[in-house]
Amino acid sequence: MLERIKTSLCHPRYIGLFFKDKVYRIIVLLFVSFAIYAAAIFTRAMLTDQFGYNEALAVQKLIQYQTDSNGKKPTLKISYDATTHKLTGEKIVCASDTLVVTFLQEGNAVKKDAIAINLTENGYSIYYSYYYLGSGDLNDSTLKSFDLAKVQAGDTTDSMNFRSFLITIFDHYQYKQAAIVATRAVVSSLLYYALVIFLCLISAFFINPGIEFKIRVRLVLYDTLPYFYWSLIAVLLNISWIQYVAILIPFIYVNITFAHIKRVR
Repeated sequence: MLERIKTSLCHPRYIGLFFKDKVYRIIVLLFVSFAIYAAAIFTRAMLTDQFGYNEALAVQKLIQYQTDSNGKKPTLKISYDATTHKLTGEKIVCASDTLVVTFLQEGNAVKKDAIAINLTENGYSIYYSYYYLGSGDLNDSTLKSFDLAKVQAGDTTDSMNFRSFLITIFDHYQYKQAAIVATRAVVSSLLYYALVIFLCLISAFFINPGIEFKIRVRLVLYDTLPYFYWSLIAVLLNISWIQYVAILIPFIYVNITFAHIKRVR
């Protein structure tokens, strides 16, 4: 197995030597490679602070710079009382490309690729890109009172209390949100991989059309194996452009592999 991984990664001209390999053996090799890549994505997502201080700060800035349809800065008449554990004031919705925060609104606001927090008098619900993360009440003893009008004005105490309020909510759903992010990344990667296999099979036919279809499939699967390892490097180094290398490499390897095959019996 290790020999075939090494050859697939470093010596594509010799991949033709594996033309007699069983398909199930190649599938197992691909699955192991995919599992390593997927595990790296989930591990990174769980260890990264996906939900926390940065999101709370982003919500605070959204509140501070909120404007109405006329471009004016309205006074947000919303406050939370830590003694009664109730949110009071006037209904309002604050939104940006990545955030939606509703106060005392009926129903739940959601938005694609955005964090949506719906705050009612006694509780909240939270969504991430249409995915329901959870809901709860505002009876947490660690929550402190705040007034959004003072948050808008830049009051230090109310701003800190508001951020703490949000972080307390986010902390309950950090791993759930991370799991959603990781799952979407894995599914997206598999879809790209399926497209890469399809296009590589077409390329292989034009490069060397005389090769039997079953053999062509085996060799193309080996040629596409580096996709998962380059994707793994992109995850580990957190360099997104390497993902494009992961997509490109299989096409280069297919050309090298099938150009070096003169005859297959």
